[in-house]
Amino acid sequence: MKLRTKITLLSSILVMTILLFVDVTVHLLFVKIATRNEREVLQNKWTEIMSETGSKMILKNAWGPELKDELSGDTILRVFDQQSRLLYEVSRQSRFKLGEIRFNPSQSSQLTDVQGHKILVIHLPVLSPEGNQEGTLEIVEKWDALENNLDILNTILVTSTTGAMLLSLVGSTILANAILLPISSSIQTMQEIERSLKFKKIPARAHNQDELSQMTATFNRMMDRLEESFQSQQQFVSDASHELNTTLMIIEGYANMLRRWGTRDEDIHKESIESIYEETQRMRTMTQQLLTLASSQQKDPEPYEQIELVNCCQQVVAHLKPVHDRQITIFTDEKEIWLDASLAKIKQLLVILLDNALKYSSDPIDIQLSTDEKDVYIRVKDYGIGIPEHEIKRVFERFYRVDSSRHRKTGGTGLGLPIAKAITDVHQGTIRIESVEGKGTEVTVSLPRIQQEGLSLQ
Repeated sequence: MKLRTKITLLSSILVMTILLFVDVTVHLLFVKIATRNEREVLQNKWTEIMSETGSKMILKNAWGPELKDELSGDTILRVFDQQSRLLYEVSRQSRFKLGEIRFNPSQSSQLTDVQGHKILVIHLPVLSPEGNQEGTLEIVEKWDALENNLDILNTILVTSTTGAMLLSLVGSTILANAILLPISSSIQTMQEIERSLKFKKIPARAHNQDELSQMTATFNRMMDRLEESFQSQQQFVSDASHELNTTLMIIEGYANMLRRWGTRDEDIHKESIESIYEETQRMRTMTQQLLTLASSQQKDPEPYEQIELVNCCQQVVAHLKPVHDRQITIFTDEKEIWLDASLAKIKQLLVILLDNALKYSSDPIDIQLSTDEKDVYIRVKDYGIGIPEHEIKRVFERFYRVDSSRHRKTGGTGLGLPIAKAITDVHQGTIRIESVEGKGTEVTVSLPRIQQEGLSLQ
């Protein structure tokens, strides 16, 4: 069943249910109010007659001659004594039997059906001058007026309800079409995207903030992100292919040199072997970095643990100092800094930042650790060649290098900082670079002390 049909049927059924409830309520209220008014009229009328006649005259059936004049053709009077025995009955013309009417010695009233007619029954106590009940007067009146009024009311209700139901059906159809028109447009756009595999947006309705507009805006934002991601993936594949192809061409060139002259020229033999080994190592490093970058962007990150950052930095610096023989100093006012993180990932992040600082500077390197109530800050500062201002926003792109002519000399692949950003993102943190060309670079990483998800204390 289509959504348009569902909306039409459900809204029509809802309106019909409401109308039927209103009809029943109006019918019952009309009967209740009409009965109350008629009861009050009869009670006031016969109470006044009883007070003028007197209890003794009533019990002896000594009403005045005007009693018959007070009775309509559809009214019956019955008088009962104190023991609820029928004393007598007065009527002009009785056209219905009273055996189905329930007698009540106290003052009461009821509306009942007798032989298909509405009958109003009222019981009034017959009181002595001293206020003692000496009997009961029963007034029974056939209420033809109520039946006629109910027939008229029911006809009006049925007619109006039928018309309202037809109008609700038409209105529900119009409403369903109005609601589903933007959705139909969205479906057509999605089908075009599916057929053509091209990214398109749904035309947004101006000055409208309803749920459909929000859905359209969300879909358009999703298309922007998908298109950006698709272009990024294409660029990534192109860059990776270029890098791997360059390395393979170098290996192939030195292999050809070995085939031609390597067996006769010892220098060419050594140069070729060394170059092939270096390029193979570089390809292996780049492949490992690509795998690391892919694993860092998985939806399900590794479980976090409580790690001590100062000791972690000291361990990383202790491993790098003997290799590079450079001064790396850690500055912090805290003896211990604890945070929820993956120890292996944080060490890898520190190695990447320090490796970049070591490659592009020859002066000492500073690491500053600090905290506040929520976050931990890691700042790695070098005093090297720096990065041009217009290049800073691109350093987190995969395979991007500020100076592509020197990447083979430094051994860079352009994947270090993208990996660092991926690690920071997984830890719900931020990474920022400030640099002045010729004076140095400072990288600031902010990480939350407590992770919102994935915490696994060890």
